[in-house]
Amino acid sequence: MTRQEIIEKLQPIAQNVFAQPNMELRDDLCAANTPTWTSLTFTQFLTETENAFGIKFKIMEILRMQTMGAIIDNVLSHLSA
Repeated sequence: MTRQEIIEKLQPIAQNVFAQPNMELRDDLCAANTPTWTSLTFTQFLTETENAFGIKFKIMEILRMQTMGAIIDNVLSHLSA
């Protein structure tokens, strides 16, 4: 799966979880520039991401995921392993 395919699969999940129907995923999206990105929505997004791709993030990975780009890269690394 390519990075672009991951983004396309994550887009509707993010739009739903962050309650922003027009949200476009960018690598720099984070809590600081996304008003609805809270600890709760972040956790929900990660859970839905894990379910969508059939993967499981490790706690240390989660702690390092501060941006959407980092989340996408982690999904890609799980799928490439």
